[in-house]
Amino acid sequence: RIGAVTLSPGYRFNNYLDTIDTQSHELRLNGESDTLKWQAGGFFFKEVLDIERGLYRAPPPAFLLGANGGYVNYFTRDVTSKSLAVFGQAEYKFSDAFTLVVGGRYTDDKRRAQFVNYPGGIANPASPLFNTGSVRPTTLPAPIINRALAYDEGNFTWLVGANYTPNDDTLIYAKVSTGFKAGGFDPIGAYNSEKNMAYEAGMKRNFGASSQNLFNLSAFYYDYTDLQVSVLLDTTIGGQVFNAGKSRVWGFEAETKIKLSDNDTFTASVNYVNAKYSSLLVSIPVFCVAAAPASCNSNGNTDTAFANSGTATNVISPDVGGRKPPMTPNWTITIGYDHVFQLGDAGSLTASVFTAFKSTYFTDVFNYNDSRQQGFTNTDLSLTYKPDNGRWSFQGFVRNIENYRSLSYAAFTAAGPDDIYNWQFNQPRTYGARLSFDF
Repeated sequence: RIGAVTLSPGYRFNNYLDTIDTQSHELRLNGESDTLKWQAGGFFFKEVLDIERGLYRAPPPAFLLGANGGYVNYFTRDVTSKSLAVFGQAEYKFSDAFTLVVGGRYTDDKRRAQFVNYPGGIANPASPLFNTGSVRPTTLPAPIINRALAYDEGNFTWLVGANYTPNDDTLIYAKVSTGFKAGGFDPIGAYNSEKNMAYEAGMKRNFGASSQNLFNLSAFYYDYTDLQVSVLLDTTIGGQVFNAGKSRVWGFEAETKIKLSDNDTFTASVNYVNAKYSSLLVSIPVFCVAAAPASCNSNGNTDTAFANSGTATNVISPDVGGRKPPMTPNWTITIGYDHVFQLGDAGSLTASVFTAFKSTYFTDVFNYNDSRQQGFTNTDLSLTYKPDNGRWSFQGFVRNIENYRSLSYAAFTAAGPDDIYNWQFNQPRTYGARLSFDF
């Protein structure tokens, strides 16, 4: 399979091999009595990846990679991942109103890989990756990295919670749990798993006629350690992942659904998140070319090494503690309303409106102004017809009636000597129709 992902001004990843074979299996056993409800089981996962990919750059300038362009880097990846887990959870009912929940899971992750990186052809006419054009290279230079890598780690996670139900329509709960994001390796070596300690408490309540209305409220606090941070320090190596820093996230969320009548439904939600890095050292590569001023370097020396190696010889490592994680607005508010027009034997027509507000957020850990998205709203409308006792429906819709294209991605990309900032935006106003069948 051949595909390309573009990077301005003239970069794109050419994928010449990208195969994934995956299998997963799970076995569960469960039981229930008057006072005890339990489940236990096991899980197995295996994935095999084969990848061959290169970062191609088109000219100009021709001196970098030739008149036809060439590859900044080229690499292959053969990766086998396995995950085994056993788990169990029990709920013990002390009384009609009070239940204790306890659970645990042990996960053993193993990964094996062969990473091969080839030096790019930047300013090196003797390289087979220089002046190739955007095609699969017929020959490759001697690798700069040819490394067998391994990752083995076991993690035990657990949950302890309590549920209190003073009546059939009310649940009050609290729980403490742990979680992790598995580690792995990059071309240089292994990195550890990212861990989280989570605290949550809340209430769920049904009310009104036939308990058709609901109101849910919860508060949470998350404590992250060993954050996995991806950094591009060297284009000949590719992205690297480091364990660094801590993050604290806390907030609350509330949601409600109210049946105003048999044909009218109102929904709303409010979510507040206060998220900051308490400590996070990141790395920024600094590339300099021949004849660059001395100020280009943090060490005050003019750097001519890039013209020959394509690597960064200077790295700035700021601490972004106190800044916000990407894509994390403080406030997210949604409001929805549905009205059903009953058409008798002809069926029904449902009109729906849904709007969401997101406050300001950033798309990178640096919180650069160029990655700042100001608060905005996004509103959708739809009209759905369904015949009486029919198995099909027809819907007309409009998405993003404001026609405001919010940022979905914005970040600095270190690609050779170019200072590149990439932006991606969400869809503009779209409209269409949908025909659905129930089988």
